[in-house]
Amino acid sequence: MATPAQLVRTVSAATGVPLPTVVDIDRKLVTGKLRTKGGRGFSAAQMTPLDAARLLTAVLASPQSNAAVEAVERYAQTRVDKARSGDTLFGAITLDDLAALPARHGFVDALAALIVSASSGSLARLITESGDGWVPHIEIFAFTRATRGRIRISGLPNGLTATVEYVPAPAGIKPARAKKIGGSRIAVADDSVGDLEQSRRITECTILPIAGLLTQEK
Repeated sequence: MATPAQLVRTVSAATGVPLPTVVDIDRKLVTGKLRTKGGRGFSAAQMTPLDAARLLTAVLASPQSNAAVEAVERYAQTRVDKARSGDTLFGAITLDDLAALPARHGFVDALAALIVSASSGSLARLITESGDGWVPHIEIFAFTRATRGRIRISGLPNGLTATVEYVPAPAGIKPARAKKIGGSRIAVADDSVGDLEQSRRITECTILPIAGLLTQEK
């Protein structure tokens, strides 16, 4: 298991985001009751895969640390976009723990399940059994203002690949509004989001170190 300090250092080192920024994001999640809280020293909180998933989501999806809580809450409420995802979702690959995710899971749920799979589940076993240093290719995308995410796992045995995309749950989608631009009325996004989308990506180079950290003894 890992302490909060170990987790933020690992996330900073893997992503390249400055440590003070990740520490600030972590503090915002504590304040928003989105991170396990404990004491100091031997009584320090022990981080869970969900804690790690929320921290990574905040790093990916919040342009500033003060938007961390709002970003995690948005992505926690997403659902699978079946039109943009693979036909069988995570069922297309040989990772039982990911394939077992419920139909109504969201981006944060899937990210936490992926970390569990890579730390002590089917993905960890697959890597160990390969015996030749093989690792899968993992790509996780999120947008810093819009709410859209993607988890893609490829390079698995037999060429198997899974791509799952996440969008806001239908009830949470705000309709575009008509706005007069240059004499014409054009449908535009809500002002709180805007039309600019900026994506961020992490790979197995972040997921696997975090998974390894969470399997360490206290």
